[in-house]
Amino acid sequence: MTAATNNSSSPDAPSRSSRIERLREKSKPFLLAIFAGSMTLDLFNSTGMVFAQSSIVEQFGVSESEASWTLSAYTLTFGSFLLLAGRAGDIFGHKEIYTVGLLFFTLFAALSAGITSSLIALIVLRAFQGIAAAATIPTAYALIAANYEGKALEMAVAGLGACQSIGYVTGVVVGGAFAGTSIGYRGQLWLCFGMGAIFTLLGFLLIPPTRSCRSDMGSLDYGGAVVATAGALLLVLGFTEAQEGWSRARVIAPIVSGGVVFALFGIYEEVILPRWLPEVEPLIPRRLWSYKNLVPISAATCCYYATFSILLLNGSQFFVVVQHTSTVLSALQFLPVAVVAFFLMPVAAHFYNHRFMPPKWVLAFGQCLCVASVALFSANEVDSSYWHWSFPSLVVYSFGSGLFFVNFLNVVYASARLEDQGLISGVIQTVAQVSNATAIGIASSFVKGGTKEQLLEQYKRSFYLAIAFAGLAVLIAVLFVRPISPKPKPTGNSDEEKGGEESTKIPGSRANDTIK
Repeated sequence: MTAATNNSSSPDAPSRSSRIERLREKSKPFLLAIFAGSMTLDLFNSTGMVFAQSSIVEQFGVSESEASWTLSAYTLTFGSFLLLAGRAGDIFGHKEIYTVGLLFFTLFAALSAGITSSLIALIVLRAFQGIAAAATIPTAYALIAANYEGKALEMAVAGLGACQSIGYVTGVVVGGAFAGTSIGYRGQLWLCFGMGAIFTLLGFLLIPPTRSCRSDMGSLDYGGAVVATAGALLLVLGFTEAQEGWSRARVIAPIVSGGVVFALFGIYEEVILPRWLPEVEPLIPRRLWSYKNLVPISAATCCYYATFSILLLNGSQFFVVVQHTSTVLSALQFLPVAVVAFFLMPVAAHFYNHRFMPPKWVLAFGQCLCVASVALFSANEVDSSYWHWSFPSLVVYSFGSGLFFVNFLNVVYASARLEDQGLISGVIQTVAQVSNATAIGIASSFVKGGTKEQLLEQYKRSFYLAIAFAGLAVLIAVLFVRPISPKPKPTGNSDEEKGGEESTKIPGSRANDTIK
């Protein structure tokens, strides 16, 4: 009886496995929706607490500066652990790090929503939620590279770029909407819990397993990971504190210390490891810097995120503080950025690297649009109509933002091995988050208070700074971004085209390192 049972049940396991594999193969087009949704939630949490500060102050009976740590704690850890998360994905498997990170992101959202009496507990949980969110960003890009190729890969990378813009804006919109209700900030966190639970379940079920390299754990750069994470933490902490002034020791000390730590990180990676620990692979392998356009795109990304952060956060506060717009309406006024980006990205991605639209010049043109957009926004006066300056400004910005996100990572990926794309995204996203904190700290220091007219001039000065950042991005794109070869014109011979695609794959790639 037992033998019969065993014999009858033995074919079931392969059958179940094959059914799961068939489901995953059929669901591959929907993987992008999972990655896009989770990335939107990650960035949604970076800005969603902006308008929630008043409800936190009321809930816990604390000052606004104390309440702001519920936002700062998340951005602090989120920006600091991206590099470590990318390397962990290489060792333990990108699916494993991604899904576990998304699971804990969801759990910490629920726990944070349930906190009603301790601000310290809420801040700690938000910090852990930021670490979990960091685990999903570079691994999502690596999983995209493992599951798509060719045109589909370019479209997928562009789609994730769109979600960054959409995530930041929807965070402001949804956070502002909940701020006007009795549930306050907890509404946003419960929404993250519900959406995160769905994406986590779909991720565990539909994402194909990825190869892990646990045998390489001995070569993991533990020292570099600790030093780089500490440096990023110090820099983000210092620039976050700078919102209340630059002359305080709690601002100067972390920024200087962070710079010193990153200098030590460079010495450790370039001198100590090659000479005394050659068996350890650096956290950021030297080959990454040989990929053309990584450095200029990182610099342009820094400028773009600085521009976007100032426009989004100071712009929304301008509506509330200067024009006395309600919190909900102020948030909704930024909705055109997300809506236009949603519809623009697929079209722009379709024409990526078209022979008549070289990415280098598309990037430069996109940043020119950002310059024009912020210049329009800075023309606002105390009594200006939203439709006069703000609406056209935000629509123009949407086009500039879309052209940037479609191209910025694809331009670097064009010369990179697929197995390095997760780490590349970790490097660039770390730069982005540090520049976020830097720009917000600088821009916030312009706003000192006073009459509406005085506040107007203070906000305008912060917008002029954003124009300068966008202009610098234009110069970087024109002077330093190197052209990439345009895609060949389709010949109609699918076999030849397929062969051509295969012949251009970079040796050593892990594009097919999923376990089938």
